[in-house]
Amino acid sequence: MATTRHRYIYYIILFLLLPLVPQTAMAQKNKKNKKATHSVTQMEWVPDPVARKAMPDRHPNAIDKPILAGYGNPGEMIHGIDVSHYQGRINWDEVAKDPKVNYVYLKATEGINYVDDTYNYNFRECKRVGLKVGSYLFFRPNLPAKAQFDLFVSQVDTRKQDLLPLIDAEVIKGVSTAVFQTRLLELCELLEKEYGKKPLIYTGRNFYNKYIHGNSRLRSHKFFIAAYSFDEPELYGGEEYHLWQYSATGRVRGIRGDVDMSRLVGRATLRDIMY
Repeated sequence: MATTRHRYIYYIILFLLLPLVPQTAMAQKNKKNKKATHSVTQMEWVPDPVARKAMPDRHPNAIDKPILAGYGNPGEMIHGIDVSHYQGRINWDEVAKDPKVNYVYLKATEGINYVDDTYNYNFRECKRVGLKVGSYLFFRPNLPAKAQFDLFVSQVDTRKQDLLPLIDAEVIKGVSTAVFQTRLLELCELLEKEYGKKPLIYTGRNFYNKYIHGNSRLRSHKFFIAAYSFDEPELYGGEEYHLWQYSATGRVRGIRGDVDMSRLVGRATLRDIMY
């Protein structure tokens, strides 16, 4: 009788505790899933090592001023744009009226055989409306530097430039870091010999940190850093730079759709990037 009673009590307790077992297991499973989801979310915010305009750099640290400080007041902060055939036909009379546009960089060439078909028109128009204008080439590290230089100078009249030449270096294209740096340096030296001044180098914040920071010869150049966020980007070692491209979705009078926006940073002035 006592044994049977004990057995009944055991079954009752087991019956009462049974619903709690799957809930506990489910809670543990949910906890694991929550942790896993958090990890995935964190991974999504890790910057891509190769800076691309279509995939903005993200970075956690600010230097001092947000990008919107003095946004519409060129007296406080000097803003500008860079354009290519992606912007289509531009009304430069309207662009010149926009207080956010104090300088313009135009894409001239890419690699060894591509010439931007809007370059000549855009250059003439910028000069006509009185905008400070410069030219850039998109660097392909898998191609000979001399051939890329030759194409660029065949299209760009160095005597008419207002701004220093600009090299857009943002891809590796399967070459080693050593090859990338060697060819970029060769291109820089060729442009310096042609212009009498070192060219600017445009690149992404993370791309700079990974592929350029370790080379002291490259670091001697002025840099134009792309990083799309509210705060100014920081480079390894606290390296300085002169221009910051803070948006690829800017809006400017006379241009339909998005345009890259940038501004001078720190103590840099327009004279620092003038040819």
